[in-house]
Amino acid sequence: MGRLLPPLNALRAFDIAARTNSFTSAARELGVSQGAVSRHIAQLEGFLGVALFTRDHSKARLTTAGAEYARAIADTFDGVEQATRSMRATQQRRPLRIKLFPSVAIKWLISRLAEFHGLHPQIDVRITTTPTRVQLDPAEEDFTIQIGDLPQLGVRYDKLISIELMPVGAAAYLQRLPAVERADDLLHHVLLSSIQRPHDWRLWFERAGVAAGEIRQGLRFGNSALAYQAAIDGMGVVIAQKELVRDDLASGRLVPAHPFAAGNGEAYYLASAETAHAVPEVVAFRAWILSKRSIVPA
Repeated sequence: MGRLLPPLNALRAFDIAARTNSFTSAARELGVSQGAVSRHIAQLEGFLGVALFTRDHSKARLTTAGAEYARAIADTFDGVEQATRSMRATQQRRPLRIKLFPSVAIKWLISRLAEFHGLHPQIDVRITTTPTRVQLDPAEEDFTIQIGDLPQLGVRYDKLISIELMPVGAAAYLQRLPAVERADDLLHHVLLSSIQRPHDWRLWFERAGVAAGEIRQGLRFGNSALAYQAAIDGMGVVIAQKELVRDDLASGRLVPAHPFAAGNGEAYYLASAETAHAVPEVVAFRAWILSKRSIVPA
């Protein structure tokens, strides 16, 4: 058996008229004419088969049945309002969703998020990582940080971090071995790298003038963050993306093994759905993160 429900527009008009004891006030709140409110009330009375108001030339007063019905539906409307407020609050508390490479999350973004949280404590942030390039899905992510800006319909790209390659290692490790004076001196060190970026050492040596054929395979790790940690632990020299080890260089956990930094023409981009740029949380995060970007002039 289906639900027995009165016309909802008529019910809403009756609820307001009963609360305010005025068809005029109900008309004003609903943005309709007083005559429209009268027709709604008459429609509801016809549906119920009972008079809800007594009418004279100047006023409309609730009948006994009308007052009883008004009390009953007031509880219902209060429940709907409470559920609606709760649902809207839940949606407004939806976390800002960011998906990116593990190395960028660990070595660059997370250490900076405390500042964003301090500026916007009401915005929750959810970070997930992936080893592969992200295809932004606005239903799943608000932002991604990825290499390159291959066109994707409805996606906005902001250049965030230029990639420069530099060999770095722990100071204690480098001090135990002969000084690195020329780029080819690094060929005698344990070379660390990420399996996700297998060509970085070759590119750096080529740009530094070292023949590619002389490069030996070193130790490789599942992502750049693991390779950087291995270098911090003194396992060898890692070919690092300079911006991703900036904090390690500043703290002394890592030091340059050679001063030459080689740009490879790549950059990380912040990708976001164009349709989300009116969402306050998205606007706030984008403005903040772009203030942190490091772009090497072309």
